[in-house]
Amino acid sequence: MCWQRHSAQLLLKRFRFPFRTKRGRIPSRSPITQLTAGGRTIAHGPWKMADHQVKYLDTPDKSETDKKLYKTLLLGNGLHALIVSDPSPMPHDGFTTSESSSEKSCEWESTSSSVTSSSDSSSSSSANSGSSVESGSEEGDEKLAACALMIDYGSFAEPTKYQGLAHFLEHMIFMGSEKYPEENIFDAHIKKCGGFSNANTDCEETLFYFEVAEKHLDSSLDYFTALMKAPLMKQEAMQRERSAVDSEFQQILQDDETRRDQLLASLATEGFPHGTFAWGNMKSLKENVDDAELHKVLHEIRKEHYGANRMYVCLQARLPIEELESLVVRHFAEIPHNEVQAPDLSKFNYRDAFKAEFHEQVFFVKPVENECKLELTWVLPNVRQYYRSKPDQFLSYLLGYEGRGSLCAYLRRRLWALHLIAGIEENGFDTNSMYALFNVCIYLTDEGFKNLDEVLAATFAYVKLFSNCGSMKEVYEEQQRIEETGFRFQAQRPAFDNVQELVLNSKYFPPKDILTGKELYYEYNEEHLKELIGHLNEMKFNLMVTSRNKYEGVCAYDQTEEWFGTEYATIPMPEKWRKLWQDSKPLPELFLPEPNKFVTEDFTLFWHSSGKPEVPAAPKKLLKTDTCELWFRQDDKFDLPEAHMAFYFISPLQRQSAKNDAMCTLYEELVKFHVCEELYPAISAGLSYTFNAMEKGLLLKVSGYNEKLHLIVEAIAEGMLHVAETLDENTLAAFRKNQRKTYFNTLIKPKALNRDVRLCVLEQIRWLMIDKYKCLNDITLEDLREFARQFPKQLYIQSLIQGNYTEESAHNVLNSVLSRLNCQAIKEQRYVQDRTIQLPLGTNVIRCHALNEQDTNTVITNFYQIGPNTVRVESILDLMMMFVDEPLFDQLRTKEQLGYHVGATVRINYGIAGYSIMVNSQETKTTANYVEGRIEVFRAKMLQILRDLPPDDYDHTRDSLIKLKLVADMALSSEMSRNWDEIINEDYLFDRRRRQIEVLRTLQKSEIIDFLLDIDTNNLRKLSVQVIGHRPADMPEPLPGSHLDCDGEEKAGDSNEAEDGSETEKDDQDDGDEEDSSDEEGDDEDLFVALENKLNVVFLPELGNENTILDINEFKKGLEVYLHNKSQQETEEEEDQTRAARIEDALGKT
Repeated sequence: MCWQRHSAQLLLKRFRFPFRTKRGRIPSRSPITQLTAGGRTIAHGPWKMADHQVKYLDTPDKSETDKKLYKTLLLGNGLHALIVSDPSPMPHDGFTTSESSSEKSCEWESTSSSVTSSSDSSSSSSANSGSSVESGSEEGDEKLAACALMIDYGSFAEPTKYQGLAHFLEHMIFMGSEKYPEENIFDAHIKKCGGFSNANTDCEETLFYFEVAEKHLDSSLDYFTALMKAPLMKQEAMQRERSAVDSEFQQILQDDETRRDQLLASLATEGFPHGTFAWGNMKSLKENVDDAELHKVLHEIRKEHYGANRMYVCLQARLPIEELESLVVRHFAEIPHNEVQAPDLSKFNYRDAFKAEFHEQVFFVKPVENECKLELTWVLPNVRQYYRSKPDQFLSYLLGYEGRGSLCAYLRRRLWALHLIAGIEENGFDTNSMYALFNVCIYLTDEGFKNLDEVLAATFAYVKLFSNCGSMKEVYEEQQRIEETGFRFQAQRPAFDNVQELVLNSKYFPPKDILTGKELYYEYNEEHLKELIGHLNEMKFNLMVTSRNKYEGVCAYDQTEEWFGTEYATIPMPEKWRKLWQDSKPLPELFLPEPNKFVTEDFTLFWHSSGKPEVPAAPKKLLKTDTCELWFRQDDKFDLPEAHMAFYFISPLQRQSAKNDAMCTLYEELVKFHVCEELYPAISAGLSYTFNAMEKGLLLKVSGYNEKLHLIVEAIAEGMLHVAETLDENTLAAFRKNQRKTYFNTLIKPKALNRDVRLCVLEQIRWLMIDKYKCLNDITLEDLREFARQFPKQLYIQSLIQGNYTEESAHNVLNSVLSRLNCQAIKEQRYVQDRTIQLPLGTNVIRCHALNEQDTNTVITNFYQIGPNTVRVESILDLMMMFVDEPLFDQLRTKEQLGYHVGATVRINYGIAGYSIMVNSQETKTTANYVEGRIEVFRAKMLQILRDLPPDDYDHTRDSLIKLKLVADMALSSEMSRNWDEIINEDYLFDRRRRQIEVLRTLQKSEIIDFLLDIDTNNLRKLSVQVIGHRPADMPEPLPGSHLDCDGEEKAGDSNEAEDGSETEKDDQDDGDEEDSSDEEGDDEDLFVALENKLNVVFLPELGNENTILDINEFKKGLEVYLHNKSQQETEEEEDQTRAARIEDALGKT
């Protein structure tokens, strides 16, 4: 679920409840539509009118810039439908891409993955579209249709005997239908067409959604609704899907935020529904459970709660609205309905939702990650009733504000905290029909933890400020105008994202407010605001301190939460803290936000005012010198007063040593710290910026309304120039410790460690993260000051400005940066040249253990290096991923059950192509060596999969990929990202998609087979990176294939092991400190020392006769290096010239 609270990041995403990944298609039937006299009832297709009556509801209000058409319906079976017809033609940009740039490594990934996380859907290269390609469709004007179905049933309504049943039911729904009985047939059908789908279970809803090319919408709906009308849910499928549910649980087992929620759930008052364990695992769904009874309950729950009267659907496409209406009626009107209503949660009083200990005790929680935070959580009434005045969102804005006068600024100036988030998360546990949890979360430094009393005193003073400051109407109205402007100029979202948002809105807002309900501050309501402020002024909140350091009076984390094994301790609310609350006095440094100078006033569209001249599709190079290059494209497509800018400050310093690399990250963080108070109002006003350390410098990206965007760029440039003057020992100590935690929290995640090792092997100059970590303590104040002074002196700045801007203004922005930094040309070019190691022929293996000894997760990535990338190579690999995606998922995940996360990915490292196959397994179920062998067995079958592919299936899949690449950019941000990738990778193929489509149109199956055969025979360069999880000391090594034994006791045993300490890709941690240690700082330092020591022996010796890498630097010595000096554009042009010369030569000889 997505959720929003106010902070410097503003929008945060947490995927809290389980997901399932899928995809869709089929030929259309012509709808027959007939309106009855009176115009309020409609009959569709061959059905009888009486069976399919439709009631029309209010049409939603929309923005003046929104060209889409909307219609809300209530079908005869009680199903609510929102139809969205998008009649606007897409801009003819000629481009679409399947690559996404990984900015941290300049590595592109084009993914075809069975990982069931919605965060993957946006980067899936071959999993977003499907259809046959029609001749003449060359312009990149395709759009995808999307459908979302929400069922008014979630984990709050599941039987207490079967916790996690709602999630388990969501899985079982996909196991075939009476009409299409094959398991996962919907998934396979969608993937074949290049589509994508997903589902998730929340507390009060279950959501299913998919996207697909419009041509296949009708057939996809047929497959999809068959699952809703009559799913099979056979008993023999239960064990497999139960295992999948358990595997999902293992993936989030170590996520601190999820663990916090479950700890709060354990404090639910007896009889309240939020006390459930919503994820489900083998323990809750298998232990002491009779399968026949569970199977019966599943079907009973489905029949009772999956009725059409409990369903909401949103369908979006470019089809005429009448045709979409006909599709809705045809496919959804026959879903069975009943009279069963959703459980009435209004009978539960929010004031009684949690036990008294919720607010009477202070909770001290031991985290998985190395973090320290203070959280205050108030229980408010259901805030959806206030949606017109939004007092909760306004208070989130005030408490989460980080500009002058804010709590965050107060704490930052004292180096007690570096980050603060406030508000109500948009997930079912934190906001539901019973209550809302208003949370203030302060991420503390070590000094902040030591001064916890003072931090609390300031927090209490800021909370009480709102009840003593008089009317806040002026501040409210400024935010109201900002939100109105944001709604007015809202960028188009992909249909896939749009339908998910709108189907939820359909449940919670009247039809007229479906589009505006979450977006607008309709009216200022003093009474509503005072009511919520009154709640916040009661000392009836949960106080939770999450830290590996123990607070005074806490000798041990002596309690354990049942499901996640979270260790914690409680003490009665200290009397000194009660007194701090009661005696709280105003602090002069804390005051309401001042008028915002970044609020946009001028919305002139420059392309319109200049007469709408023809604008080239690709960015134009305005400037290139020995210190910079500037690319520019004025927007002529999206008609919004926004712009995007990117500046890559390339420096020779970073790659010179691991210490320099670590200092560059510190420098980046300190520059942001230097400007954060000044620039936070810009974020509040609808602008945004990111500033991050990259492989060879710093990347600044800014976006938003164009009028005042340049002010952010200028502030960052000033910060880069002057931050050295602001440094002192205390600041360095705080940020050095914070960066140690950041490195640590990344390294303890097996997938992150796997990636770090792989890229360090492949790139000629790259420092392992552990090496950077070890250097941090060696960085002195003078070291960092000198680095900060030297960084701006020698730079090469790559820049791109796109959107509602002029060439003159673009020049002015870059000149403002150059005049401030006054940088010179880079002298040592070798440190800024991107080079990739050519792997030796054959197989090389590098293995290390996961850093958390409690972590059972094993991540195996087998990478196969191809060589220099071209459009043809890239196109072949993209198409190959589409062919292997479903067989990979079916074989390694479904049949062999090697792991829940299984994926194949196209990778481009500095212009060198390759692909990888990844499996995230658990060492308690099967060994890393066995998993790696099974990956190789599958890869060996890839050729046969292609050979056996019928010609029609080949053509269909190839055409689906072409259709995908014809999907145009939905927003300026997408176009900007695509063009920026070409610039920073120095390829400059701005028409990459057109070239790929040209290759794909004539690409034959035999060519792909020959390509793969040649690699396997003559050019197999394989790197296997294995981060190996841990088994309990008394657990024997699993026998090959033993995990496929579906014996309940064995599976339950696996689950119990995980619950005792680990299993997730999210957050796995070295448990370095002992319970009986009394020295708090020692605990923390021992943890880091343990991490360093383990990584000193991390690379494991060979098994058998394999070539094993024990020292990365030694391995890379003497190996050939690919140079990335020539752009793909130059390479392609040379190939074209060579081809033309051959033709001329041949003609001359005739």
